[in-house]
Amino acid sequence: MPIQVEEAKTPKGRRMMLAKVSGHVSMADAEAMGKLLQPGQPYHHALVLSIVDKSTDYHPDARRHFKTFNGHFDRMATVVSSVLLRAAINFMMKVGGSSDRMQMFSTEEEAVSWLDS
Repeated sequence: MPIQVEEAKTPKGRRMMLAKVSGHVSMADAEAMGKLLQPGQPYHHALVLSIVDKSTDYHPDARRHFKTFNGHFDRMATVVSSVLLRAAINFMMKVGGSSDRMQMFSTEEEAVSWLDS
């Protein structure tokens, strides 16, 4: 599965959704992740840490679907090491109406520190 979700905690003990993303992300994969953030679901208004492998690519429908996550999480930090993938995710964030609740980082440590602040 391209998006593996597990529960994790920040160093300060705050609960967060950890999403490890790799491979080809389909619309079904994006929908499955989004359902976990919906009202009444386990990660609604949670912190989200998304770690995206450099080999990841997104189906166009999946890219569009990610914008529907806005408002369903507290903050989302995305760790991306690939420059090309970072540009694609930046585009998805801008099209989706990115807010100050979403940031991209080069390292997991920076991302978790931001989530924990």
